[in-house]
Amino acid sequence: MAIFKPSLIKTTLTALVLGVGISACGDTKSKDDAKQDAITSANIYVESEIPQGPLGDNVVPTHYSLDFKMNPREDGFSGLTQIEVDIKKPTTKIWMHGKHLTVTGAKVKLADGTDIVANYAEVPPEEAPSGVVSLSFDTPISGAVTLYIPYQAPYNKNLNAAYKVIKKSNARTDNYIITQMEAIGAREAFPSFDEPRFKVPFDVSITAPKEDIVYANTPEIIRNENEDGWAKHTYATTRPLPTYLIAFGIGPWDVVDYGELPETKIRKRAVPLRGIAVRGHGKDMQYALKNTQGIVETHEEYFGSPFPYEKLDLIAAPDYAFGAMENPGAIVFTEYLLMMDKNASLGQKRAYASVNSHELAHQWFGDLVTPVWWEDIWLNEAFATWMGNKTVDAWNPGYKFDRQTLKGALRAMDTDSLASTRSIREPLLKTENVMDQFDGITYKKGAGVLAMFEGYLGEESFQKGVRLHMKRFEDKVATSDDFFQSLGDGSGNDKVVPALKSFVDQPGVPLVSGTLSCKSDVHKVTLTQSRYAPLGSTIKQGQTWKIPVCAKYGADGKTYKTCTLLSTKTAALDLESQNCPAWLTLNADGAGYYRYTMDKKAWAGLLSNTDKLDTKEVLTVLDSLNASFHAGDLDAKTYLNGMEALAHHKEYDVAAKAGDGIAGLYHFLDKSAHPDLERYTRDLYAKRYAKIKNAKTMEARLLAPTLASRLVNYGGDTALAAKFAAKGVKYLGVDGLVDKKALAPNMLGLGLSQAFKATPETTVDLLLDMVKSGTPAEKADASYVLSFTKGDEALTARLLEEALHNEDTFTDRQASTLVFSLMGNLATQKQTWAWVKGNFDEFVQKRVSDAGKNGPLRAASGFCSAEKAKEVETFFKSKANLIPGYERALAQTLEGINLCAAFKAKQANDLVKALKRR
Repeated sequence: MAIFKPSLIKTTLTALVLGVGISACGDTKSKDDAKQDAITSANIYVESEIPQGPLGDNVVPTHYSLDFKMNPREDGFSGLTQIEVDIKKPTTKIWMHGKHLTVTGAKVKLADGTDIVANYAEVPPEEAPSGVVSLSFDTPISGAVTLYIPYQAPYNKNLNAAYKVIKKSNARTDNYIITQMEAIGAREAFPSFDEPRFKVPFDVSITAPKEDIVYANTPEIIRNENEDGWAKHTYATTRPLPTYLIAFGIGPWDVVDYGELPETKIRKRAVPLRGIAVRGHGKDMQYALKNTQGIVETHEEYFGSPFPYEKLDLIAAPDYAFGAMENPGAIVFTEYLLMMDKNASLGQKRAYASVNSHELAHQWFGDLVTPVWWEDIWLNEAFATWMGNKTVDAWNPGYKFDRQTLKGALRAMDTDSLASTRSIREPLLKTENVMDQFDGITYKKGAGVLAMFEGYLGEESFQKGVRLHMKRFEDKVATSDDFFQSLGDGSGNDKVVPALKSFVDQPGVPLVSGTLSCKSDVHKVTLTQSRYAPLGSTIKQGQTWKIPVCAKYGADGKTYKTCTLLSTKTAALDLESQNCPAWLTLNADGAGYYRYTMDKKAWAGLLSNTDKLDTKEVLTVLDSLNASFHAGDLDAKTYLNGMEALAHHKEYDVAAKAGDGIAGLYHFLDKSAHPDLERYTRDLYAKRYAKIKNAKTMEARLLAPTLASRLVNYGGDTALAAKFAAKGVKYLGVDGLVDKKALAPNMLGLGLSQAFKATPETTVDLLLDMVKSGTPAEKADASYVLSFTKGDEALTARLLEEALHNEDTFTDRQASTLVFSLMGNLATQKQTWAWVKGNFDEFVQKRVSDAGKNGPLRAASGFCSAEKAKEVETFFKSKANLIPGYERALAQTLEGINLCAAFKAKQANDLVKALKRR
């Protein structure tokens, strides 16, 4: 593991230098004096460099006591942090973390009760943007001591650390405090050693107005009310935790006590379960709470161990930067994921299941066992993504989550196809770049790689490795290498270790090229591996992976499967069939994280036999076909024919994915080609939509909105657009009569968007009201739908100003959604880009979460010319001080723009001709 450590410079300070003299009369020294002499005459370790990455190893925390006094109606809070630490070598300076904290009266308590004054100083942000502080002392200290740091701090304003949310409704204003410590928010909430490897128990107490509800990671054990209107809440000591998993909240919450998760054969104790929502909305938590038990118990069955923590709270945050956070015993979610009424869509319920299962998987893998440093956070998130999907599939097979991990991995391949992509395990030398570790490479590629090696080892062997790992590192920290070794030991197959490393420690998507050769009775496929590179890429070749490749093929009236571990650049795969295969796919079961390519004849044979493949295999066919086209290895006619064939596939997700590229084609093809693209879109989906639009199956409910949206927005179906506009008008109550039954829940976004496009003047204010006071599902749709303006400059200007300044209507998350969506609308892109450049400083400081500072850079990825790439680069580099850690996001945005331009230059004309000939 590559860890940057500040240099340690030995400085010998004698007793004389420190002014500690020896009695001229030769008095015998006390034991304490002798001990002090031993310390002061020893080598004093001074960490001279400001740590930009991990802290040094000389000072290790062993226990925290956190005491907060917080009133959500005020602008800040006070706290007292006491940290028991072990100092290995005597020192006069300790580096630790803190940001925007005002500290007075810091001191160190020695084991004998002696207090030593400490000087607390925050390093200027231009020298350490992530928040580094020093504690300095006149007297060197070592051994077991307690740091005593009283402080005051403002509430964070950007959905990080301890932040405040103000909820206004009618004549009432409610104030809430919520926390988000991951990745490095804890240092703004309390002075700390804010790194994953420092995993210790915490004692937490919070004094708050007595009318407020307070929650934390562990159960409350004492509540004492004071006469001055405050109450002190004291919580049970936590199991060992890193700082980023500490959580608490304060405010007029609704608390739904759902009872207890009953004992099971694995868990011999009950677990209290509660739902926590803003005032008046606890009733909307019933679905989420009701379905939690089954998910928890399915996880317990897999891990073979009980839910690790004493209680489980599910908290619906009124504004939140992420989807959810796995704080032990106090999981925080966006409201959309937890708050549902009886009309909730299937899509919303599936989103709940996916995210709740992910966060519950973390209670074991990520909380009970945590990483040493942020470069291994990928394993937390990848495992929880893979395990979350696996659990939902076992708990509710009807949701068809068996292919969710694959679909995520295929999406991650778009980012992984960039020259500027990163390795899954990417060294982190500067802490301010930590959010680079939280992207699709971490979550989706990582999960896909784990799934591939589960397939390679076998499900049971992989599970043995996981269980072994959990036993080895319970309540401890572990590296990726530790996990790999646990898999190897548990499965009895050491080959998995180097094979996994080949995928984790280098970037890119492997491309397996297959050439079928049939001679007499010898049939084989020659496999060649390289790195996938799209048109215009600057990727350099030369990498190799250890790839578990399985071919599936049809011959002799049978279906065969043959596998190998492709560890060299080229290898031959001998086939088992007597006759030459009629069709061949190079990713059996869709298990491999790689793309593949074949000649035109082989593609034709495969596309004519997709009915012989399972759904996962068809999804990989579709992805590899699309990738071949974007690499310039496939002509437009074959590509369009393949997409059309797969758009008619019986499975909803195959049909949906077959048209994923339509929006991109619509954006970069000249408008003169739009009628042909619209006709192609209708050929793909019009009949299918007409057949399923009123069906009640799960597939129909999930697919119908996608098909309808494509027909309306890219298929030129004006009649269908008018129907949905009329329904949206009724739903909004433009005529004064609100009809909530006018739109099915899964069609809400489409109906509202068409109503807004058709009659913006009568719907804009109603949509703004919905953003403010609708259900969580309505708020999510409305904040996005407002970006569907046709380009009215006055309306666009109004919406942008509302997003920036109207905090009563738009949460920070909703404001960002609107602005970035307006950047993606071709009709408003130019105006919005000009506005972003003119208002960037204020927008980023007021409306963009600390974790989302790269969002504006990603929003610029919709451009498609080298000229725009240069403009984007110049602008964002000029704002580097506002977006620390921007480098990778900017590099990927610029590369995406340039790749779009290269693809357009090479394939646009061929596409236009192929569309016209259809």
